[in-house]
Amino acid sequence: MVTTRPALSPETASDTLQELWVFPIAPEVCNLACTHCLYAASPQRKNSYRLTEDDLTDLFTQLAALGATPHLLFTGGEPTLHPALYDFFEQAERRGYTFQLHTNGTRIHAEEAARLARLPHLKKVQVSLEGPTPALHDQVMGAGLYQRTLRAIDELRSRDVPVTIAVTPMESNQEGFTEIEQLAREKGAELVRILLYDLGAATANGLKPATTVPPQRGKDMILMCDKGVAYSEGQYFPCPILVKDPESILGTSVRDAISPAARERVREIKSRKSECAVCLKGST
Repeated sequence: MVTTRPALSPETASDTLQELWVFPIAPEVCNLACTHCLYAASPQRKNSYRLTEDDLTDLFTQLAALGATPHLLFTGGEPTLHPALYDFFEQAERRGYTFQLHTNGTRIHAEEAARLARLPHLKKVQVSLEGPTPALHDQVMGAGLYQRTLRAIDELRSRDVPVTIAVTPMESNQEGFTEIEQLAREKGAELVRILLYDLGAATANGLKPATTVPPQRGKDMILMCDKGVAYSEGQYFPCPILVKDPESILGTSVRDAISPAARERVREIKSRKSECAVCLKGST
């Protein structure tokens, strides 16, 4: 069941615009080539787009004009590939915005963990871990990456940085789900389940969602598109899932993206996109 809430609009943005997903680099740019990636990201994918400091400043200016202070989610692709990422975090800090980082963890070492620990507005670092063993994790993320990911989690937790472990329940890793829950508890980390979408590499590799893990969705869950928008490559989208879909562009400003016309467009998109059906069902 999806919670009913006031619709996003420029007039109510101060209350209703809760989240803003920010892609510092293009979604398909990554240092890994995970078998389930909905953007089919990999080191071979070339896209020169990079968020600039001026872009971020303009974004904050737009939000201030709307009286909105959404929680920022810096994601990718792999956002740590952007050389100015920590400058973006510092700007969010100065302006009083809370934020989080979504990463595969492989580029977080002691120095990066220490920098993140000095950011009081950082609410969490979400790290992808697709199994409690090297065999399960590495078949999705890449050979030899399990230990690097655990190292990142340990470096962060040793500095009291809040960590969320993100797992995508699939047929291939469902046997390890009880163990990954236990691992998260041992690390002092939250565990969240990420839906598997029939997109990108997941489609190419014929991956299927888990059949034995119950859905995480509760009756009070709010869809991403009902509480925020995603910003990527100079344009706004209903959610981070659809940022490579040209049919889902909502405009080139925050006001455009939450206008009545855009909200009507989101309703139309939800009625026909298979990706939206996954979210609406809330299944894994």
